Amino acid sequence: MDLQAYANDLKTKSAVERQLQILTEAVIRLGDDAERICPGPDWVGFHGMGNILRHGYHRVDDAIVWNTIKEELPPMRAAVEKALKALGVPPVQP
Repeated sequence: MDLQAYANDLKTKSAVERQLQILTEAVIRLGDDAERICPGPDWVGFHGMGNILRHGYHRVDDAIVWNTIKEELPPMRAAVEKALKALGVPPVQP
């Protein structure tokens, strides 16, 4: 799927935005400890995105969401997996 197909698929957009809301809620719960526990990801940026997804529906930009899922989530996943491994938490399969 490319950006244009994503932008035209309301069902996919809704699902992606909902999952990002869940992820950003976890970021909020980590709070100031996020960078210490799991350095690397743009925790402040994810926190801000969550606020827009929850409260600024009219400001959601498909290109920003698309970039986030394509460019930001893979390194975040790797950083989180590394942090969990360091804590002795077994990996979870998607």
